[in-house]
Amino acid sequence: MGGDFAWPAGEIDAEKWQAIVQPDNPFAELLGIEVVEVGPGRSLVRLKVLPKHLNHWHTLHGGVYAALADRAMGIAVRSTGKNAVTLNLQVGYLKPVEAGQVIECRGMIIHNGERIVVTEARLATASQTVATAGGIFYVRNNAR
Repeated sequence: MGGDFAWPAGEIDAEKWQAIVQPDNPFAELLGIEVVEVGPGRSLVRLKVLPKHLNHWHTLHGGVYAALADRAMGIAVRSTGKNAVTLNLQVGYLKPVEAGQVIECRGMIIHNGERIVVTEARLATASQTVATAGGIFYVRNNAR
């Protein structure tokens, strides 16, 4: 996956930032996913991995990786003023994550079409990439 996952902070004001993160996402709240930063076409979310997030191998469940990526990429899409739903989500798992670690996921838009938006994400712990993801979103209507 290409793209620049580094960006300067503070490009969206606080009021607009809250509008992008809302409406509430009960599933993300259940998992404990925290929205850290939002900028035009990008976002950063974070999760402290708890025992409830683990699979039977005592590592982060693949569905949690996917939920983090979907959340980060979806917020990146919403930051452009679009209301969209996920059409496709694919995750490549690179390294296991254990309880007590903090995992961050940066999502960004790589194609911002009128009806189709293509995104990618990188998930990392302590600057080590643990997974990558890609998503395709269908724009239902403008969120503004």
